[in-house]
Amino acid sequence: MWRLLIPSKSRVAVLAAAFIILIAAHPSTQLSTSTVYVENELSGNKKLIVHCRSKDDDVGAQAVDIGAALHWGFTPYEGTLFWCKLAVEDRRLSFDAYNGKKADIRCRDVRWAARDDGVHLLNSDGTEIESYRKEWKHLF
Repeated sequence: MWRLLIPSKSRVAVLAAAFIILIAAHPSTQLSTSTVYVENELSGNKKLIVHCRSKDDDVGAQAVDIGAALHWGFTPYEGTLFWCKLAVEDRRLSFDAYNGKKADIRCRDVRWAARDDGVHLLNSDGTEIESYRKEWKHLF
Protein backbone atom coordinates (compact mmCIF):
# COMPACT_ATOMS: atom_id res chain seq x y z
CA MET A 1 0.00 0.00 0.00
CA TRP A 2 2.82 2.43 0.75
CA ARG A 3 4.05 1.97 -2.83
CA LEU A 4 1.04 3.86 -4.01
CA LEU A 5 1.71 6.74 -1.65
CA ILE A 6 5.44 7.24 -2.29
CA PRO A 7 6.86 7.71 -5.80
CA SER A 8 9.58 5.25 -6.88
CA LYS A 9 12.62 7.59 -6.57
CA SER A 10 11.42 8.84 -3.22
CA ARG A 11 11.10 5.25 -1.94
CA VAL A 12 14.82 4.76 -2.38
CA ALA A 13 15.55 8.01 -0.55
CA VAL A 14 13.21 7.07 2.32
CA LEU A 15 14.80 3.62 2.65
CA ALA A 16 18.30 5.10 2.57
CA ALA A 17 17.39 7.66 5.24
CA ALA A 18 15.86 4.95 7.44
CA PHE A 19 19.00 2.83 7.06
CA ILE A 20 21.27 5.74 8.02
CA ILE A 21 19.13 6.53 11.07
CA LEU A 22 19.26 2.90 12.22
CA ILE A 23 23.03 2.71 11.79
CA ALA A 24 23.59 6.05 13.57
CA ALA A 25 21.41 4.98 16.50
CA HIS A 26 23.34 1.74 17.09
CA PRO A 27 25.65 2.08 20.16
CA SER A 28 28.69 0.60 18.41
CA THR A 29 28.70 3.37 15.80
CA GLN A 30 28.31 6.29 18.18
CA LEU A 31 31.40 8.30 19.03
CA SER A 32 31.99 8.08 22.74
CA THR A 33 34.50 9.75 24.96
CA SER A 34 37.04 8.19 27.25
CA THR A 35 38.60 9.83 30.28
CA VAL A 36 42.03 9.16 31.76
CA TYR A 37 42.64 9.90 35.44
CA VAL A 38 46.08 10.09 37.06
CA GLU A 39 45.56 10.22 40.83
CA ASN A 40 48.02 11.22 43.54
CA GLU A 41 47.93 8.50 46.22
CA LEU A 42 51.45 9.14 47.53
CA SER A 43 52.11 9.07 51.26
CA GLY A 44 52.89 12.28 53.09
CA ASN A 45 52.14 15.62 51.56
CA LYS A 46 54.01 15.11 48.27
CA LYS A 47 52.93 16.89 45.13
CA LEU A 48 52.97 14.79 41.99
CA ILE A 49 54.14 16.44 38.77
CA VAL A 50 52.25 14.97 35.81
CA HIS A 51 52.82 15.74 32.12
CA CYS A 52 50.67 13.84 29.61
CA ARG A 53 50.41 14.14 25.86
CA SER A 54 49.58 12.42 22.60
CA LYS A 55 50.91 12.98 19.12
CA ASP A 56 48.28 15.69 18.61
CA ASP A 57 47.37 16.94 22.09
CA ASP A 58 49.40 18.13 25.07
CA VAL A 59 47.49 17.99 28.36
CA GLY A 60 50.29 20.02 29.94
CA ALA A 61 52.43 19.65 33.05
CA GLN A 62 50.55 20.05 36.31
CA ALA A 63 51.22 19.65 40.02
CA VAL A 64 48.62 17.30 41.52
CA ASP A 65 47.91 17.48 45.26
CA ILE A 66 47.37 14.45 47.52
CA GLY A 67 43.95 12.93 46.87
CA ALA A 68 43.47 14.90 43.65
CA ALA A 69 43.75 13.80 40.03
CA LEU A 70 44.68 15.15 36.64
CA HIS A 71 42.07 14.05 34.11
CA TRP A 72 41.17 14.70 30.50
CA GLY A 73 38.64 13.37 28.00
CA PHE A 74 38.98 12.51 24.33
CA THR A 75 37.32 10.53 21.56
CA PRO A 76 39.30 7.29 21.28
CA TYR A 77 40.36 5.66 18.04
CA GLU A 78 42.39 2.51 17.54
CA GLY A 79 45.58 4.51 17.08
CA THR A 80 45.06 6.85 20.06
CA LEU A 81 48.08 6.89 22.37
CA PHE A 82 48.54 9.11 25.42
CA TRP A 83 51.73 8.81 27.45
CA CYS A 84 52.62 10.45 30.75
CA LYS A 85 55.75 11.40 32.64
CA LEU A 86 55.48 11.54 36.42
CA ALA A 87 57.89 13.09 38.90
CA VAL A 88 58.00 13.27 42.68
CA GLU A 89 61.07 14.34 44.63
CA ASP A 90 64.02 12.31 43.21
CA ARG A 91 61.87 9.74 41.34
CA ARG A 92 60.63 9.67 37.75
CA LEU A 93 58.71 7.33 35.47
CA SER A 94 56.93 7.34 32.13
CA PHE A 95 54.16 5.07 30.89
CA ASP A 96 51.42 4.73 28.28
CA ALA A 97 48.30 6.08 29.99
CA TYR A 98 45.99 5.07 27.11
CA ASN A 99 46.84 2.85 24.15
CA GLY A 100 43.97 2.42 21.68
CA LYS A 101 45.58 -0.69 20.20
CA LYS A 102 45.48 -2.43 23.60
CA ALA A 103 42.35 -0.84 25.11
CA ASP A 104 39.18 -2.81 25.62
CA ILE A 105 36.38 -1.17 23.63
CA ARG A 106 34.19 -1.34 26.75
CA CYS A 107 36.77 0.59 28.78
CA ARG A 108 35.60 4.19 28.86
CA ASP A 109 37.51 5.48 31.88
CA VAL A 110 41.12 4.61 32.68
CA ARG A 111 42.36 5.21 36.23
CA TRP A 112 46.02 5.31 37.24
CA ALA A 113 47.17 5.79 40.84
CA ALA A 114 50.64 7.12 41.65
CA ARG A 115 51.77 5.44 44.87
CA ASP A 116 55.07 5.19 46.73
CA ASP A 117 56.10 2.06 44.79
CA GLY A 118 55.07 3.28 41.32
CA VAL A 119 52.01 3.87 39.16
CA HIS A 120 49.17 1.33 39.17
CA LEU A 121 46.30 0.73 36.74
CA LEU A 122 43.05 0.36 38.67
CA ASN A 123 39.80 -1.49 38.04
CA SER A 124 36.55 0.46 38.33
CA ASP A 125 36.26 -0.75 41.96
CA GLY A 126 39.69 0.70 42.81
CA THR A 127 41.57 -2.61 42.96
CA GLU A 128 44.92 -2.85 41.23
CA ILE A 129 45.49 -4.71 37.96
CA GLU A 130 48.79 -6.40 38.86
CA SER A 131 50.10 -6.73 35.31
CA TYR A 132 49.92 -2.96 34.80
CA ARG A 133 52.30 -1.51 37.35
CA LYS A 134 55.36 0.60 36.60
CA GLU A 135 58.01 1.25 39.25
CA TRP A 136 59.74 4.55 39.94
CA LYS A 137 63.30 5.17 38.76
CA HIS A 138 65.55 7.06 41.15
CA LEU A 139 67.65 9.84 39.66
CA PHE A 140 70.72 8.88 41.68
